[in-house]
Amino acid sequence: MLLVAAVVLLASWLWPVPAVQKRALAALEAPQERPGSNAYATLALLGVEGLTPEQRQARVDAHARAFERWYVAEYVPRFNAISMGTMDEEAVALPPPLLAAGEAPPVASPVLCSFGQAAECLGRVRRQPQAVASALVPQAAVLAQMDEMAVHGHYHSPLTQGEMTPWPAMGPLQVPLGAHALAHVRGDSPRALAGLCRDAGSGRMLMAHGDNLLTTMVGNAMLVANEALFAAVLAELPLDAPLPAACATAFAPLSPDEAGICNGMRGEFAMQRGLATLMDRKIQDTQRLGVLFYSGRKTLARTAGTLGDACLPEARQAIAEDRRLPAPPARVLAWWRPECLTNSIGCILGDIAAPAYGGYAHRQQDTAAQVRLLGAVLWLREHAARDAATPLAERLDGLPAELRSAHRPITVSADGTALETPSYTRRNGVERLRVPLPQAMLAR
Repeated sequence: MLLVAAVVLLASWLWPVPAVQKRALAALEAPQERPGSNAYATLALLGVEGLTPEQRQARVDAHARAFERWYVAEYVPRFNAISMGTMDEEAVALPPPLLAAGEAPPVASPVLCSFGQAAECLGRVRRQPQAVASALVPQAAVLAQMDEMAVHGHYHSPLTQGEMTPWPAMGPLQVPLGAHALAHVRGDSPRALAGLCRDAGSGRMLMAHGDNLLTTMVGNAMLVANEALFAAVLAELPLDAPLPAACATAFAPLSPDEAGICNGMRGEFAMQRGLATLMDRKIQDTQRLGVLFYSGRKTLARTAGTLGDACLPEARQAIAEDRRLPAPPARVLAWWRPECLTNSIGCILGDIAAPAYGGYAHRQQDTAAQVRLLGAVLWLREHAARDAATPLAERLDGLPAELRSAHRPITVSADGTALETPSYTRRNGVERLRVPLPQAMLAR
């Protein structure tokens, strides 16, 4: 029996990595494009007063060096000392902070609009414009630095990623929505449009060129929120009101790479790879018997099978055609599978984490569809005078190819006031995405 058990364990240890996992692994480890300058220093110190861009970068560089010293001297030894499992945050000294006491911008007032309230933001601001103006006063530094955010081409954290790595505060990115809505309400619509297109571009940058899934989804929310408020403002303007040049870039149809979550998944995988490296080193140095329960190589391959689908050519092709990406198959916890007999910890943790990644890809696809809807509104607006006698539904037949989807055609809403298309996420019971049409167009 001992011999049989030894043979079974040896077979499990030598069990080859499946071809599908190897393919996903290669896709996740492919080089990541990082265009332009890095937005990390601007975002990490957004709202901190009295710093030039160069001083912000110097502060971030110094913090990165201090963090890496802490990681090597404090985190890794403590990780090796505790039992197999995740780090107890109370068992290790906290990492050095980037912000000094009192430097963080004040928490935004609930009077201001959040990303989730963007579609109703104009109404909220109209009801209490003075309260909104007062709430924006302490956020002056955040508003002043949004131009700096817009010049960057990607986001990449210089810190080793792990469970105790600090993240930049993302909440301040919502603050400008209230300022844009207030500008429009007070009659300065060109300023509102310029700010919305600028910030939509920043959201698009974070979504498409971030280095982790959190940044991808924050960028997604930022783009959608600024698009929704832009559409609401546009609906109240004359058809001949000029649009800032930046709007054409900010709201251009998303490419398949922009509408995917590959870069975010690569960041998640890089974090898992760091953890696997630590676990392997821990087993080698302090817990030799752990080799019977954990294999970094197999765990990473299994993790790649969960995360890597987003980076495969077939996923990109489905996004390009706007086909709904298939949901990942449900996993059944089973430590006794051949590849898991000598990696029970890696298999169990991986199977528990897998469902947490469901839905993100469909959210990105819906964002691409939302941008197409706005593009269709802008196209109809541009040709409103020429096609005034043609019913709206018929005008949609002339949409350019980049605004069309064979799987989710754009239609006029039942009440005739908006364009719609089906949603793939169906969040909060919403089955159709919607963008309002300009009121001046409805009057024709």
